[in-house]
Amino acid sequence: MKSRTKAILSAISIAGALVSSNASATTNLFDPSVSTTTILDGSSVRLDGTLHDTNSNTNPWIIQVYSTAGQCLRLFVSSTSFDSKLVVIAPNGQVYRDDDAGGSLRPLVKIASAPVSGWYTVQVAHTFGFPVNNNFTLLYGRYTAGNINCVGGTGALGISSGAAATLETEAKDPLDFGPETQPRPNSPGGEVK
Repeated sequence: MKSRTKAILSAISIAGALVSSNASATTNLFDPSVSTTTILDGSSVRLDGTLHDTNSNTNPWIIQVYSTAGQCLRLFVSSTSFDSKLVVIAPNGQVYRDDDAGGSLRPLVKIASAPVSGWYTVQVAHTFGFPVNNNFTLLYGRYTAGNINCVGGTGALGISSGAAATLETEAKDPLDFGPETQPRPNSPGGEVK
């Protein structure tokens, strides 16, 4: 009887571990090439995605892409049929956001000099958080420092050290385009500028 109970408890433990590991699974994309092209979005990786929100579920589409410190990182929603926004969170917590720098309601984030090496979290969502069911195309490119693909780079939102760990709890919706100049009350580790 004891060995049967142990086997059942082991099976439950393994199933629980599998469920929890799959719940936090994220797609990581590593492109080993770093381009020197002077063609905009040249040598970029094309990702076709679908934002599939039902009812009032407005979760963003999320992927992680890799960049090395000092490289130009360019992310562009090149085609979409909805008013989209793009949020990129660096491994050190710096946040870059845009909703239409690419023209025609297409977001473009250009990180002229990646602050650190690592995985950058990329989120695509509807600008105003409305549920949508539509396709989009995201272009991801890594370029040498000073490349034309990152001229006029997107500035990072000001986050003081320590605030990166509380970013998710501090901003209920990290895709919210509210006023970035207002301090957030009770923000542990610093204020969002």
